[in-house]
Amino acid sequence: MNTLEGKVIVITGGAGGIGETTARLAHARGASVVITDRESGPVEAIAESLGERACGLAVDVTRREDNEHMVAVAEKQFGRLDAAFLNAGIEGEVGPFDSRSDEAWNRVFSVNVHGVRFGVEAVIPALRRAGGGSIVMTSSVAGLRGAAGLSPYVSSKHAVVGMMRCLAAELGPEGIRVNTLNPGPVDNRMMRSIEEQANPGHGEDVHRMFASRVPLGRYVTNEECAAMAAMLFSDDASGCNGNTYLVDGGYCAQ
Repeated sequence: MNTLEGKVIVITGGAGGIGETTARLAHARGASVVITDRESGPVEAIAESLGERACGLAVDVTRREDNEHMVAVAEKQFGRLDAAFLNAGIEGEVGPFDSRSDEAWNRVFSVNVHGVRFGVEAVIPALRRAGGGSIVMTSSVAGLRGAAGLSPYVSSKHAVVGMMRCLAAELGPEGIRVNTLNPGPVDNRMMRSIEEQANPGHGEDVHRMFASRVPLGRYVTNEECAAMAAMLFSDDASGCNGNTYLVDGGYCAQ
């Protein structure tokens, strides 16, 4: 098992889905966790349920100052920062490329790209003070291939992969590893939204169609994604830098 004993990890988008599941797993493996999302209530409740070594905090990732505050809280509460899971993201609207408004594009990029950028900017000084560490960004299979009707989302997730590769090259010499987690269709709220938008009132049919394209014959789970993220935080992944880590049931193998 990839131990995280003694590590301090900040997590964005932690109120549910992959973020919450990763926070719980990291905590169970010995980490102290600062769990963040736009609203404080859900993440504070998660932190309370975990007990010691957990803190819930309201963070709007589109605000540079909120990301800086997240890091300051981690260092004040737990003394250091060893890893960051920059996981917050939105799916945006589903529809043809030429029907997407500037607002729709900007909304997705403000969270999925600039939110990650601000997170990286905030955590780098703390990771340097700690002598190195791990940054894991949530991208997607959509960061590696296209999908009709999801241009803003797909473009944003490609941008995250590009950002990761640049950062891995820049920060690797300092012992800071940067990688992306690239889930396939995950059995959670975001995919429910995409399914329903793709064919209103017939989301279950869309679900079956997507699942049929996965060699495992099903969506992956939050737990499977969290396990990969936890591995990348750990010292067992000390040689992992600048790569995309798929948890997709074989979706991209075809």
